[in-house]
Amino acid sequence: MAGRKPKITTSDSDRADQRRRTETLLDKTKDLNRLQERAPKHLKGVARATWETLAPQLNSQHMVKEIDKNVMTALCEQVQVERWAYQAIEEQGVLLDSGRRNPACQVLDSATAKVKSLAESLGLSPQARASLINLTTEDDADDTQNIAQDLKQKGGDF
Repeated sequence: MAGRKPKITTSDSDRADQRRRTETLLDKTKDLNRLQERAPKHLKGVARATWETLAPQLNSQHMVKEIDKNVMTALCEQVQVERWAYQAIEEQGVLLDSGRRNPACQVLDSATAKVKSLAESLGLSPQARASLINLTTEDDADDTQNIAQDLKQKGGDF
C-alpha cells in the first residue's frame, strides 16, 4: 500500500521528523544542478512556454533539480497535448458528424490526468505548494512571483 506522501516542511509548527526529513533532503541535494531555465530544444510552442514559466519558479523553491528534467519534460509535453486536444474539440465539437464521440475527448481526459499527476510530483498542486512554501526564506519570498501571474502574463499560451 502506497500510503500518504511524506510532508516536506521546515515550519517549526510541523513535526520534528518532517522537518528533519526536509533538511536532509535539502542537504543531500544541495550539490545537484538546478533545473535549466531554458527549455530543451525539442520543446516548442506551449510546451516551451510552460517550461520557461515554471522552471524559474521551481528553482526558487530549491527542490526540483536537473535530475528531475524528465518529469518536467513530460509535464510540458502533456500540457501541449492537452492544448491540442482541447483545440480539436473546439473545432470539431464533442460529437463528430457521424454521431461518435470525438477521440480528442479521451486524449484530453488522459492528458489532464497526466498533467495533474506530473504537476503534483513537481510540487505544483496547492497542497504540494503549501508544504514547499515554508522552504523559501523571507528574502526569497519577495522575489518569488506567483505562478498564476506568470501564466496569465503569457496570455493565450495557457
